[in-house]
Amino acid sequence: MELSAHKMPGDSVRPAGRIKRRAEPVSGKLFANIILLFIGAYFVIPVLWLVVGAFDKHAGWQIQLPTLTLDNFVDALAQGNAQALWNSVIVSAIAAVVSTGAGILAAYSFSRHRIPWKGPILLGILFLSGVPVTILIVPVYKMFAKYDLLSIVPTAVLLGVTSLPFAIYLIKNTIDAIPRDLEEAASMEQAGTFRILRSVIIPLAMPGIASAAIFSFVNAWGNFLIPIVLIADQSSQPAPIAIYSFIGSATIRYGQIAAFSILYSIPVIVLYFVMSRFFRGGFSLSGAVRG
Repeated sequence: MELSAHKMPGDSVRPAGRIKRRAEPVSGKLFANIILLFIGAYFVIPVLWLVVGAFDKHAGWQIQLPTLTLDNFVDALAQGNAQALWNSVIVSAIAAVVSTGAGILAAYSFSRHRIPWKGPILLGILFLSGVPVTILIVPVYKMFAKYDLLSIVPTAVLLGVTSLPFAIYLIKNTIDAIPRDLEEAASMEQAGTFRILRSVIIPLAMPGIASAAIFSFVNAWGNFLIPIVLIADQSSQPAPIAIYSFIGSATIRYGQIAAFSILYSIPVIVLYFVMSRFFRGGFSLSGAVRG
């Protein structure tokens, strides 16, 4: 006896594989868009003031129709402020080299070697990455003053050391993702530890190394308290202290602050575009190991 299903005139057929979704309320979408609009305006309006004020002859704390001029940029680079920008480049570059270089060696050791008490040491490093160095500024100043280190290079090294815990963790996680078979193959070719590190580990770990370098550079680039305390020579002070000099007891030079802030942000933007090529595609380990 055969059973057959007959389609009745009032029946509707639902296409196979199609799932009916509940339509989201229009009010919910509108509320979310309004919240995102306010958040976007919170970040866009200060940038808009920065750009407008930099070219406004009568710049104030409000956004207004500008009277176009380039005098703000000329005045912003006067009185040693251009040297302050160069000092920031020196401080941040030294800090990035110290933090990244030491971070690579430490991260490789923690990732590949058996170290006694490795777990507690890594937890201690993680704890140190959250301790602000400003709470130690008084004893650090006394130590720097005692050994005559109140200058730009020792201060830059200290700023690099403050970024070292984060750099170690970031680079270590990157090295952990690299197969050990590559190092074993290099060892069979009589390659030493530093040759393996230079030719195998560093090229494959460049995304993490670049991230650590950018973090260290930006951390030193925007630091205000440590340079103003630990650099005795006024001509060696970096750009954040120069920005503070535009604020006087009677007047605030808004146009020069905006112009100098734009110039101050250019090296960081350039660094991002230069280092961004290391992040394209993330890790490229496919094909490195043959099964």
